[in-house]
Amino acid sequence: MTTVRAFGRNWPCSGGGYFRLLPTILYRLGLSRVNNVEGRPGIFYFHPWEIDPGQPRIAGAGWKSRLRHYTNLSRMEDDLDRILRLFAWDRMDQVYAELLPVRESSPRLAAAPAAA
Repeated sequence: MTTVRAFGRNWPCSGGGYFRLLPTILYRLGLSRVNNVEGRPGIFYFHPWEIDPGQPRIAGAGWKSRLRHYTNLSRMEDDLDRILRLFAWDRMDQVYAELLPVRESSPRLAAAPAAA
């Protein structure tokens, strides 16, 4: 997952619950640093339920669970839209393809001959 090194620690900068809980500017700055200063792509993810502020609430959930699960759901869609517009995105296999070593095909993985 994408992290940013600051103050002697690695800090998460890849989305998920942290994206909802922390100010969006931290992600804009972090992803900009990863892309422009460090010259590497980043991974960003979110869970589909995080863009549904009307989701049912779990009765009896503890305060920590409520904090982690429901905080800032109402702003998630707008924040996500902003971050998607600011950076270029692609599928993971496309982004990282040139960084992966080329492996020779295994006979077990070879395509079956075409039917006549």
